[in-house]
Amino acid sequence: MKLTFPFVYPYTVKRSPRARYVRFIVSPDGLIVVVPQKFCVGRDLLPLLEKRKDWIAKTLEKMAVPTQFRQSTLGIPDVVELRAIDERWVVEFAPLTRDRLSARNGILTLTSDFNKEEAIAALKRWIHLKGREHLPPMLDEIARRHRFAYAKVVIKEQKSRWGSCSAKGNVNLNSHLLFLPSHLTRHILLHELCHLKELNHSQAFYELLYHLDPNAQDYDAELKNAWCFVPGWAL
Repeated sequence: MKLTFPFVYPYTVKRSPRARYVRFIVSPDGLIVVVPQKFCVGRDLLPLLEKRKDWIAKTLEKMAVPTQFRQSTLGIPDVVELRAIDERWVVEFAPLTRDRLSARNGILTLTSDFNKEEAIAALKRWIHLKGREHLPPMLDEIARRHRFAYAKVVIKEQKSRWGSCSAKGNVNLNSHLLFLPSHLTRHILLHELCHLKELNHSQAFYELLYHLDPNAQDYDAELKNAWCFVPGWAL
């Protein structure tokens, strides 16, 4: 599903063990969104914000929230968590430099002339490059360990699939795999490699997968909610 999201107000998310539903609180400090403990922010919050955007805008105006706050860029993250490779990057803005996006010492620096769309597009390109850097070696390591031979690997930005494997032995991997916990990312890579021998999801396929990884069934259950690890801006 493609989301169009022109909402331009920043917000702070607070999880509450007592909350039973999502609440929007507008104060002079801005918009606070209170969500239940298990609420999937990456998947479910943006549609709710879009639905309430007119009320939020009017309420912020009444609260006389500073203009520079109201015009700042919602959707640009403060932190990028790449759980699959155990990396955490803080996002900052800086004056114009030669490199409009630089990554050093755990800090992602964007130049201050970026607008919202440009900044998110730059972050997505960076995620794609990180996927090309890290996912093929991970796949190769697992393939060597279990003696699989694939033809090539391609990194993509898929919206509904974590990966795929063709009859020619080509493996496609979603760069969003970097957002998942390492054990789930590796489980998906092994899953795709097993398709080199069993192209469908037959009993023989799952027998092979569960033989190679005794925890695979538990990981399959975890994957039902795995898209919650992918932040909304990346989708």
